[in-house]
Amino acid sequence: MSKDALIIGSGIAGISAGIRLAVKGYKVTIFESADRPGGKLDEIRLGNYRFDAGPSLFTLPHLVDDLFRLAGKEPENHFRYRQLPITCRYFWEDGLVIDAWSDGEKFALEVNEKTGLDPDVIRKYLRHCIRLFELTGSIFLENSLHRPLSYLDSRFFKALANVYSYDMLKTMDSANRKRLKHPKLVQLFNRMATYNGSSPYQAS
Repeated sequence: MSKDALIIGSGIAGISAGIRLAVKGYKVTIFESADRPGGKLDEIRLGNYRFDAGPSLFTLPHLVDDLFRLAGKEPENHFRYRQLPITCRYFWEDGLVIDAWSDGEKFALEVNEKTGLDPDVIRKYLRHCIRLFELTGSIFLENSLHRPLSYLDSRFFKALANVYSYDMLKTMDSANRKRLKHPKLVQLFNRMATYNGSSPYQAS
């Protein structure tokens, strides 16, 4: 007996869910209200200009590679990507421009050159962010918090043991102001909350 799966929306989540279900033997039908798939992974063209309609950064590419290989495809046969030395460029009305280097050390020196902020402040902040990701990333990205078994994972207990370091009772803005010491750097890192539609003045 064939198994049917109906998916609403052909954004990256709908497409990846469809692929995974198809590999498991489901007959997949995806419903999409737009005239093409992709969801937020779209573009807007005005004359000779092109704008990303959604995400501008490609993070965790290994998860996309895993999806291709799960379907028996080699990702490099379909698309290729490479890390840019400068992820993005930040502009302020007073003329300040800061390049966000992919290399953390280069970024720390860039901030020091442009703002005079001690590069150790950025180095320490980036180490802190890496540690938070290592403690909590797999819990939130690879597991469902709706499944009781997720709370029996050893990684959950390790994350719980370090809960004091998460600044959970602070907003992102107040935590960044405490650690970064410079209003423009606080503004730069506050924008990370907007990736999931949150406000740094309200989100922890």
